[in-house]
Amino acid sequence: MVRRFRSNPGGLGMNAPLVIKLGGSLLSDPEDGRLQRWCDWLAGAGAGRNIVVAGGGPFADAVRTHQALWGFQDDVAHRMALRAMDQYALMLAGSRPGFVATDEIARLSDVCAAGRTPVWMPARELDARLDLPRDWRVTSDSLAAWLTLQLRLPRVLLVKSCDIPEVPLTELARRGIVDTWLPTFAAEHGIEVRLVQADSPLPV
Repeated sequence: MVRRFRSNPGGLGMNAPLVIKLGGSLLSDPEDGRLQRWCDWLAGAGAGRNIVVAGGGPFADAVRTHQALWGFQDDVAHRMALRAMDQYALMLAGSRPGFVATDEIARLSDVCAAGRTPVWMPARELDARLDLPRDWRVTSDSLAAWLTLQLRLPRVLLVKSCDIPEVPLTELARRGIVDTWLPTFAAEHGIEVRLVQADSPLPV
């Protein structure tokens, strides 16, 4: 089931490309088939109509672990976590011929127009930007919404491995299902946030 959190009913039509964030937790079990079915759809029937943002997954978990061990600053951890997303993006792009990894926002629409699925690598674009908090309040959830804003698209879809309760987006942030900055960012910029559990039916 899809949970929708609409801040603004305006925006582009339903034919606009959709930014889809594939949660890093989908990497936890390669045998359960959830990530594979989403990748198969995105590289097949969904090709040319979607832009993928990869989570951080175990790559970002390694950053958290080593920050706890070595005590480096959140700004450093933020930059490392961006590169963790790049690693997941590269892994996804290497898994399907229909995927194209790119760190150029300007290229995303061209990849879609060519009938393929771009997978965004954020580190190059966001490494030195100061318009988002540079700490763990911001994860791939907010970065997917940020990309949606840059592309002037009205909505973002977050694919999660956990169940999604029927509660406000702010409560989902409090429970750790989305990051804590997402409700504020989505509300300020009028972005519709949709959450879907990874076992749910694929989009049409």
